[in-house]
Amino acid sequence: MGLSQEEKERFLKALEEDWEFRNAVMGLLGIQELLKGQAEILKVLTELLNGQRELRDRVGKLEEGMSRLERRVDRIDRTLNRVTAALEDEANDVVTYYLRQRGINIETGSVRLNSVYEFDIYGTNGQLTIVGEAKTRVSKRMVERVVARVRNAVSAFPSKFPGRVITVIYSVKADPEAVEEARRQGIWLLESVKERTSFPG
Repeated sequence: MGLSQEEKERFLKALEEDWEFRNAVMGLLGIQELLKGQAEILKVLTELLNGQRELRDRVGKLEEGMSRLERRVDRIDRTLNRVTAALEDEANDVVTYYLRQRGINIETGSVRLNSVYEFDIYGTNGQLTIVGEAKTRVSKRMVERVVARVRNAVSAFPSKFPGRVITVIYSVKADPEAVEEARRQGIWLLESVKERTSFPG
């Protein structure tokens, strides 16, 4: 059975005016618990928002750091390219000089045969072909790798290697084992403008 209009009005008036009565009704309806739950949810949401803000700040700093690192790597890459180009130029100048000292007129330079075979030093006069690499430091393993690459390139592109093929390695620094390996394999090794092994005769 429902409340009469008069009872409803008295009930609403009591809710408006009587604080204790209102709290008692709210307690019965579980509103206080609901409000507490909402307060907890609000607290958690606030913490999440703060965490998100902090994370956004950290990501922003990380992006700035990455950008600085990319710029630094780019500068190092450009410097390395310049140094490599300068080393290749020096290598070809020295090789050409020593060839002329022997009465051999061959201008050398870098060559790209395909995506696999590219050499820093290359030149031919039809009777003699000079081919090899310019490296800052040469180890025994490096000598073996260059020998194998030249051998494979000659096999793949015989027309590019007419006459006698001489493998040359130019280096700023050559390990003693590299010198021995170059001598053993008959490789012309030049170190900082000096001939470390004899020109193959």
